[in-house]
Amino acid sequence: MESEENPIFPIDLSIFKDQIRESLLNILNSLPKVEKTLVLEKTWVSKLNYLTSREKLKELQVRKDFIILNNSSFISDSPIILYLITPNLDNVKIIEKHIETNMKDFEHKTSGEINEKKNDKYHIIFIPRITGECYNFINNSKYKDYFNTHILNIDIYQLDNEILSLENQNAFRDIYLENNLNSISSLCRAIIKYETVFGKIKYKYSKGFYSKKLIEMLNREEEQNNKNNNINTENETLACFIFDRNIDMITPMCSNWIYEGVLDDFIGIDFNIINIDSKILEKDSKTDKIKIDISSRDKYYTKIKDYNLGKIRKIFPERMAEFNKDNNEKMNKEKKNEKASLSNHINILEYINKILMKPISKFYYNFEKILLKGESNNKIFDFIDDEMGKKVDKYNLLRILCLECAIHSGIKTKILEQIKKDYLNIYGYQDLFLIKNLEKVGMLKVLDSQNFYSEANKKLQLIFGNVDLNEPNDTSYAYLGYSSIIIRLIEKGISQGGWNNIKDILKKIPGDSNFPTDESDIFSNNVDKQFIIVVFIGGITYGELASIRLLNKKNRNKKFIIFTTGIINSKKIFQSLQKGEYIIN
Repeated sequence: MESEENPIFPIDLSIFKDQIRESLLNILNSLPKVEKTLVLEKTWVSKLNYLTSREKLKELQVRKDFIILNNSSFISDSPIILYLITPNLDNVKIIEKHIETNMKDFEHKTSGEINEKKNDKYHIIFIPRITGECYNFINNSKYKDYFNTHILNIDIYQLDNEILSLENQNAFRDIYLENNLNSISSLCRAIIKYETVFGKIKYKYSKGFYSKKLIEMLNREEEQNNKNNNINTENETLACFIFDRNIDMITPMCSNWIYEGVLDDFIGIDFNIINIDSKILEKDSKTDKIKIDISSRDKYYTKIKDYNLGKIRKIFPERMAEFNKDNNEKMNKEKKNEKASLSNHINILEYINKILMKPISKFYYNFEKILLKGESNNKIFDFIDDEMGKKVDKYNLLRILCLECAIHSGIKTKILEQIKKDYLNIYGYQDLFLIKNLEKVGMLKVLDSQNFYSEANKKLQLIFGNVDLNEPNDTSYAYLGYSSIIIRLIEKGISQGGWNNIKDILKKIPGDSNFPTDESDIFSNNVDKQFIIVVFIGGITYGELASIRLLNKKNRNKKFIIFTTGIINSKKIFQSLQKGEYIIN
């Protein structure tokens, strides 16, 4: 195990976290000092520890056993029922149903007497704000006097030292399928908040339609805030690179080989929490799943999360052998915690290795390598046909299919139509909306002449043959020698000459390109610290996140701060596009 510590990040973004906690506590402190039952949307369970501690909730008389919001009616004797929800009309309808059920129960217990006094039992905290739709529904409800509403204005969360995320797993669908700009507006507000504290952005780069929209929003807000002296002009953030996710749909379809990415692919990370089978951890537990916090509180995980899987396989046994030489009783608390963390991750790695060593996993990876080299291989369609016949995991199948489309700019009409027909016959017509939505966002499409990958590979050196996986010398280490297009565009942007040197390839990559006309001295190495924001509209992969962390280590005077709508992989994208119905123009 390496002894190196993660360097302290030179800018403290915890202001975003502190403001959220303070706002929530202000709301809770304003409520009557009586017992409260907390009702949460499922997506908020993992975020609760971020918002506040269980100890603090207990101080404020919030019951430990919270309830997950669902359609089922429930009756609570707590003087206050506190809801923590996103502004979704379905959520508000469920709360109205809860109020109705509790009112009927109250009237029954009081022999039909009606409580004419305004009820203070139901308090709804809307995050990040209340929509007009929800407001109108409440206003027109016969129980409107029983709704007590509060706003917890959360635009973005600090996931780690250098990353701020909306944590909206539906953002890709909202933006690229529904043309919903709410996530982009939230990114705009968060960036403006950053500028207010840390300094105005001097230069802006963008690639993609929605990236251009975000720059327009930022410029309007900055102009207004400058008039009101709300922007910090004493300090300066040098530049901001903004990217539409759909300019590069190749990278999210690739296999992650960073440990954190592998965890997300095979187990799933939800707001720095993994839920894992107790059998995998070889632990006796009253529950089938065990929650593990993999945030910065786990110092050992923080050191290893960006390592390539090959390096992880080597260091885990070595580190455990070192621990086994020590006397457990003489270990300090930090060492004991590290050993416990290591033990968990050794068991997790063993579980993941069993999956990766299966012949079918190797087949998928071999096809992925062939595709990334830009080579055509008609055997891929025979392989897909065979795999569909076995009814394998549909998301892995769609991943290879969409990777083929992204690299070769589509599939021949006859082949694509046959694949779609066979897929729906085998996996069921309930996936019709998913297939149609994949077509609408351009992830499945008929072959066209817009193929840019071959030239991008050549000009941006997407395939890097001599990458050191143990001591990374290139950002392509995250994908075993392939680099994300977006990461390469960042690297080209900060090099001498900037994007002016790659105008030709920028034109071929989908989406508008906007950047300063004179870039000659923007990223001069003479400045002590240059802060650069990178924005991902539609999500960042763990491989890309690890690549940017590597850039932070490699560049002594340049520090990158990430803003994103969420952290994604292929499965998360497919699942978001599967929800709801096919969107018709």
